[in-house]
Amino acid sequence: MPPNALWIACLPAYGSSTLEPAGPWLARYGPQPVLHEDGWLLELSASQRLFGGRAALLRRLRHEGAALGWGRLGAAPTALAALAVARATPAAGGFGHALGPDWSARLDALPASHLGPARPHRPVLDALGLRTLGDLRRCPRAGLARRTAPGLLQALDALYGQAPLALPGWQAPERFHQTLALPAPSAETAALAFAGQRLLGQLTAWLQQRQAGVLHWRLGWQGRPAATALDFRHRRPTRDTRLLRSQLHDALARTRLDAAVDGLWLETVHVVPWSPASATLLPDRPADDALSWEALLERLSARLGPARVQTVQRAAHWDPARRQRWRAALQAPLDTEGRRGSDHAAAAPALALAAMATLWEPPWWLPQPRRLDTGPDGHPRLKGQRLRRVLGPQRIATGWWDTPVAWEMGVATSADGRCWWLHRHAQPGPTSPGEWRLAGVYA
Repeated sequence: MPPNALWIACLPAYGSSTLEPAGPWLARYGPQPVLHEDGWLLELSASQRLFGGRAALLRRLRHEGAALGWGRLGAAPTALAALAVARATPAAGGFGHALGPDWSARLDALPASHLGPARPHRPVLDALGLRTLGDLRRCPRAGLARRTAPGLLQALDALYGQAPLALPGWQAPERFHQTLALPAPSAETAALAFAGQRLLGQLTAWLQQRQAGVLHWRLGWQGRPAATALDFRHRRPTRDTRLLRSQLHDALARTRLDAAVDGLWLETVHVVPWSPASATLLPDRPADDALSWEALLERLSARLGPARVQTVQRAAHWDPARRQRWRAALQAPLDTEGRRGSDHAAAAPALALAAMATLWEPPWWLPQPRRLDTGPDGHPRLKGQRLRRVLGPQRIATGWWDTPVAWEMGVATSADGRCWWLHRHAQPGPTSPGEWRLAGVYA
C-alpha cells in the first residue's frame, strides 16, 4: 500500500430517483474512477493539494455527492476499506472514514458482510461466529479457505493493504449522449434550465476525462423530433461550465415549448483535443472576468439568434463587392484544431497577393450602386456636395469572367470629411461613359 494513500467510495443514497453516473463526476478529481461491485471508487492522494488539502477535498465531495444522489461516502487507505466504510453509513446518506494510525482497528469493528466476497458465505460465517472483519482477519487462514473460497482471503488481504488489488479504470465513452428525466412533465424555463445544468455538469466532466473541448453540441427534448433541439456552436473549443450555462440560459429564454416535456437529452456533435491557453508574462492581460471576443459573439448569438450576429469573410473575386461575404458568426466551418476557417481556403494565396490592392475597399457595400449627379466642372456630386477624388483611379478590365467589364474605381471625399467608394464604366455600355455611381461607404 502506498504511503498516504487515500481512497474514496461512493454509494447511492436511499430514495435517489434521478441518479446520475458517478464516473464523470469523479473524473474531475482523479484520472481513474472505478466501478466496483455496487459503488464507485477513486484514489485521491495526488489530488489533495490541488483542492486545498484532504479535509477540504472530502467536504467538497460530500456536498457534491449528496446533490447528485451519491450521498453515502467512505474514505480509507485502500479501495475495499473505503467501500466497506461507505456501506456502514446510513441508507439516507452519510460520511464515514477509517483514517489515521488506527484505521485497521476501525475496520475490524465493521460487519463481515461489508466485504463483498464475504456476502455469499454469510451463513457459513455466522455459523462459525465470524461476524466482523476483525473476526475474519484473526481466523486461521487454512480453515477459512476450506470453508469459503480462496477469493475471500485475497479480498481480505487487499482490504487491509497486505496485497494489491487490480481494478479496471472507467473510460469515458467516445461520444457523449445523456438523457435526464424531469420529476414531472414541464415546459417552464426554470425547470428546463435546472435539468440542462445537470447535463452540462456531466458534459464538462466527460470533456475533462477525454481531454477534449466541444465545438458543437445539441440539447433536445424527450419524445420530440430531433429537429426541434437547440443547437449550440462555439468559435473555439471550450469546456467552461460558466460559459456553457450562460448560453443555455440565453437560448432557453428565447424558447417557448407548445407542450410539457418529460425529459431532456444532450449530445456532442463535434469535439476536438483540448489545448489549454498559453500563460502570459505580460502585466496588462485582461481581468479574469473579462469576456473574450469569441465568448462575446457566442453570448450575443444565443441571446439574439445566430442570424442576427454576422461576420464578414473575404473571398477571391475580381468584383470588389463580391469579395465580402456575410454569414452567421458561428456558422463558418472549423478545422480539426478548432480554428475558425473559411470555405474559400483554396483562395488564400490569391487573397494574400491582393491584400495591398484591396486595402482601401469599403467595409459596407450598397445593395445597388446609386447614380450620382455631375456638376459643371465634371466632378460627381452627392446631395449637392462636390466629391473630390483622393485615391485612384483603379481599373478593372475583364473579358473572360462572368460578363465583359471595364470599370474605373476610386475613393472620394465630401466637404464634411466622409469617404465614399465610386465607380463608373470606363467604356461605352449600358450607361454613358463618365457616369459615376456610389457603390460603397466607410464608417
